Amino acid sequence: MSLPHVEQSQSRKMPILIVPNHRKVPVLDTGSALLYLRARFFGHFELLYGDEGVDLGRNVKALAILKYLLSHLQRPVSQDYLMDWLWPESDPRRARWSLNSAVHALRKLLKDELPTAPSSKYVLFDKGYYRFDPSVQLWTDTEEFRTLYERGRRLERTRRIPEAVAEYEEAIELYRGDYLIEDLYEDWTMVEREWFTDAYMDMLERLADYYKGTQRYQDSIRTCYRLLEKDYYHEESHRLLMECQARLGLRGRALRQYRLLEGMLKRDWETAPQPETRNLYQRLLGR
Repeated sequence: MSLPHVEQSQSRKMPILIVPNHRKVPVLDTGSALLYLRARFFGHFELLYGDEGVDLGRNVKALAILKYLLSHLQRPVSQDYLMDWLWPESDPRRARWSLNSAVHALRKLLKDELPTAPSSKYVLFDKGYYRFDPSVQLWTDTEEFRTLYERGRRLERTRRIPEAVAEYEEAIELYRGDYLIEDLYEDWTMVEREWFTDAYMDMLERLADYYKGTQRYQDSIRTCYRLLEKDYYHEESHRLLMECQARLGLRGRALRQYRLLEGMLKRDWETAPQPETRNLYQRLLGR
């Protein structure tokens, strides 16, 4: 799962085409679009117009519908699904009334907060299905993350390692936290959250190993700490961290890192570090 070692080589009236980490988004056809929005799903959900966050109010059901529609742009959602999900205890008639009320509140909120043509409803309804208005052009951090990760993997398969590394570096900077962290127990978010977390960890592992192989030991150490923030039992990261610290002459810190890992595994799991980690510790002691 690691990269091969190689030599180191505005304003509210104008759409914003620069997104986090200064990546340029392809210029879109804003002439036919109502407006250009950005949605951030990593960490706490945010909707932005230009550089300003959109006030999404306190209507919990309306916000839930918005998040679902924005995360399923290519797949309209049936009213029956929304009724069963958001009002599971209500009879069909009352659930339909509640859904209509929530959608009305969402449309009004967006119309009040966003400058656009007054004819737009934002949330469209057709033959029993809801969808977000496709004339509103939308950038999402999750789709950008997915694109960067998949592009990096393709580059890596063709041995274009520095280019793959650049894609991975850009992708991990988008990861501000787990996918829709405030909706941790919503069934529809769980599979997506797991995929994004796995992809994030995979890229960090590849980057940490690449940095070590190109003697960028401090970068490898920082990346290992990001891995351990997500999974403190990730023993390969502890081991790589020890190696890089030793390479930088920080032998004492490397030994303490092992003892920290050893104590944690014994306390929490009644187990010991892997043989590779113990062998590394013995080699460091021998120095």
